[in-house]
Amino acid sequence: MKVKDIRNRLTNFWQGLTPGRRSALVVVSVAALLAGAFLVQWLLKPQYAPLFTNLQQRDAAAVVEKLKEMKVPYQLASEGTTIMVPKEQLYQLRLDLASAGVLNSGQGFELFDQNKLGMTDFERNLDYQRALMGELQRTIVALNEVEDARVHLVIPSPSVFLQEQQPPSAAVMLKLKPLARLKPGQVKGIMELVAASVPGLKLENIRVIDIYGNVLSDGVSEEANAPLGQKQQAQMELKRQYEKDLEQRLQAMLNQILGPGKAVAMVTADLNFNQQEIQQTVWGNNVVRSEETKNEQGTTTGGAGGAPAGTATNNQQYTWTNPAQGNYTKTDNIRNYEVDKTDTHTIVAPGQVRRLSTAVAVNGPVNAALNTQIQQIVRAAVGYDPNRNDLIQVESITFDNSLQQQMADAMAAQQQRQQKLQQYLLWGAAGLASLLMLLLLIFFLLRRRRRAALSEQLTGGATLAGRPLPAGLQAGIPVEPLAVQPAEPVDVEKERQEAERKAKMEHLREIIRQRPEDAALLLKAWLIED
Repeated sequence: MKVKDIRNRLTNFWQGLTPGRRSALVVVSVAALLAGAFLVQWLLKPQYAPLFTNLQQRDAAAVVEKLKEMKVPYQLASEGTTIMVPKEQLYQLRLDLASAGVLNSGQGFELFDQNKLGMTDFERNLDYQRALMGELQRTIVALNEVEDARVHLVIPSPSVFLQEQQPPSAAVMLKLKPLARLKPGQVKGIMELVAASVPGLKLENIRVIDIYGNVLSDGVSEEANAPLGQKQQAQMELKRQYEKDLEQRLQAMLNQILGPGKAVAMVTADLNFNQQEIQQTVWGNNVVRSEETKNEQGTTTGGAGGAPAGTATNNQQYTWTNPAQGNYTKTDNIRNYEVDKTDTHTIVAPGQVRRLSTAVAVNGPVNAALNTQIQQIVRAAVGYDPNRNDLIQVESITFDNSLQQQMADAMAAQQQRQQKLQQYLLWGAAGLASLLMLLLLIFFLLRRRRRAALSEQLTGGATLAGRPLPAGLQAGIPVEPLAVQPAEPVDVEKERQEAERKAKMEHLREIIRQRPEDAALLLKAWLIED
């Protein structure tokens, strides 16, 4: 088909449409084209992935300079601390930059790879100190919780006078990853690493801080020197865990009563970790074990005047029956008592609660009745004991919810952006589908017209039962049998039509036998049209 014929058919198709359909077709076509262009652009747009995140300005500048040298497209995000590159080149670029040495934020012992002539001892010692700081930095950054680190060493020059010799010291600044936290044992490990790398450096001369100025090494060196350091640490963890359990129970209860975010509870527990050993001895009542009694009667020659000579008076009892004649009676009582005592040995386990202090802050105003109810509920929940001087304080304070509001606004904005993106994608898909339907419609219309034109060329305009005939068949059929005769009486008309039909069919059979190619072409045209 020639281009001129296609143009003429499109022109005829356009002229055959009503003005409303023309406007709708134009709108749908433009929307489909725009949606298709947007979708194609979105599909062909290269996807970027983070190459490195949270970089320092010096490291980011070095990476960007290397990417420019390698002619690799990149994007900056997070105020220049994150570098984005095409996703398909991500891992290869990491390997290339690592091999090029761009990622090293500090230099280690590679400073000594190139010997410099004319170096003094001071310069050599200074390079050694720089290299040592770089190596320590790389080792500390290898920890999972540490994102970046800086190490500062102060190594005094050796002196011949022992009194003037200054001890070395070190300072380590850590930048932890989001939501990461170092345990005291890990901080101690960092301090041990630095102390083992510098001769003469002691743990008490090492300070470890984070980027917020919090001193992480407080108490670690003292615990390392103290024999009960680990025990004290375990006691603090036990205390905090006990407080945390009470706080979680209180918070869950307050959330159910007042609603989420309406109250905050904090508990401080004073625990007694002193282990007490009590030994107590209790003596019982006197119990007679054995008793012996002796009675003696006699007469003294000396008359009354006292006990007989040579006898003990503290264990004996004398009774004078006839003092004038010297008659007496003596009684001896000997009692042996049983030894009775009770020994009590008690060991009081550490961890007893000496005092509890509970604070509850409620958002918004609270009347006196509700305040009293909250206090009573908190007393029952924490096990309030007035003998321990426990304290419970409930106050109404207006909370600052600006941060939560900002986060909610940010989440809402993000959801709106996602909804708009989904809407654009739906519009693009609908436009593309409309464009495809329009193209299919035009294709079928053109195909139908092409078939009609082909049939017209083959038959020359003749038809049989509403179907076009090939030119060869048309030439062999007389015009008279094809013409429609006027109406006649029923019987005569039926006979005439039957005769004409038989004549036609016989004539067609003869033509089909003589020209089978034309007959096959006719059947094929009918089948295609159906």
